[in-house]
Amino acid sequence: MSTKLEKLLSLLSDNVWHNTDQIAKTLEIPQNKLQQTITFLKETDLIQHNPTTNQIMLNQDWKTFFINQKETTPETPQPEKTTVCTIIIPPQKTLTIQSTRITNLTDTSLELGICINKKIREIAINKIR
Repeated sequence: MSTKLEKLLSLLSDNVWHNTDQIAKTLEIPQNKLQQTITFLKETDLIQHNPTTNQIMLNQDWKTFFINQKETTPETPQPEKTTVCTIIIPPQKTLTIQSTRITNLTDTSLELGICINKKIREIAINKIR
């Protein structure tokens, strides 16, 4: 049986921002308990927290760990090799990965988190602050 912390980290492993009110409801925990957990995870650099929107997401450095954890299940004991990387695309530039063109049409550098398992499986884009 998963602990609430494991469930929280599993929720955050999709590399998108999550609203803390929704997380508290999903995990069935009080908001103040979640805020204490967020403070701890932020201090340990496990998550990012946007206080303006009160949203959280898993830090890129930890994403590889959680992806590999998800892929190792009883149904798939031998996970395929997965590559996770972060690439910065400068403003108005294009790069090509596995015959896929990725263009930054903005005036700001963008950070892409890419998960590759034979083919590009996931691309997450973050604005550089």
